[in-house]
Amino acid sequence: MHVDHRAGSGVPLVFVNSLGTDLRMWDAVIAALPEDRACLRMDKRGHGLSETAPQGYGIPDLAEDVLAAMTGTGIDRAIIVGCSIGGLIAQHVALMAPERVAGLVLSNTASMLGAAEGWHTRIQAVRENGMAAMAEGIMPRWFGPKMLADRTAPLWRTLLARTDQEGYIATCAAIAGTDITERLGEITQSALVLGGKHDLATPPDMVEALARVLPRADLVMFEDTGHLPAIEAPEAFTRALMTFVERISA
Repeated sequence: MHVDHRAGSGVPLVFVNSLGTDLRMWDAVIAALPEDRACLRMDKRGHGLSETAPQGYGIPDLAEDVLAAMTGTGIDRAIIVGCSIGGLIAQHVALMAPERVAGLVLSNTASMLGAAEGWHTRIQAVRENGMAAMAEGIMPRWFGPKMLADRTAPLWRTLLARTDQEGYIATCAAIAGTDITERLGEITQSALVLGGKHDLATPPDMVEALARVLPRADLVMFEDTGHLPAIEAPEAFTRALMTFVERISA
């Protein structure tokens, strides 16, 4: 698995990407962090520079990958920052190894990311038409109007279009089989839940529902972003992140 690790001070921040992106989705957030903040980010199976697994896997396997990356870089305990499927993976890490999670930042995610039928339909569409054909339709689900008009938006469409097809399909299948709603009460770490008013993938009501059910969660809703505020509004994202980090570290 491809990882990027920066040693430093403070409780480490471990970043877990959304579906169809790689660790570069956090570039602007990392740049806005204090230079001495320890952090780790990684490419999921089938994404970025990580290999595609030769067989199917589930969200618990992806959570195990995060824990393995932490162990491999000497991180015993961290704040897990996950976006979309990354947030679902982060919730699994908290359930599987609570002693290793100091806190959770759950961006644009939920305990169940849509009905299984929708994911199976997407898988079929990707098999029939390829990643590039699907990528154009995903952009309005990813980004709010401000980002869609930005000159950098096509770069993210290109990144999605070039994602390994089999890795993307396997990850969609993992999402389709996952619903941990009944276990949210077991996640007792402090959490920051982030959403975007223009998010069509995990709409505000879905994100608000997650924040309500988690035992110790705060909610921040960005007015101008869609599904990927770490890309769309990295300074606002980082301010919210560091405010949370400072509060739970005090």
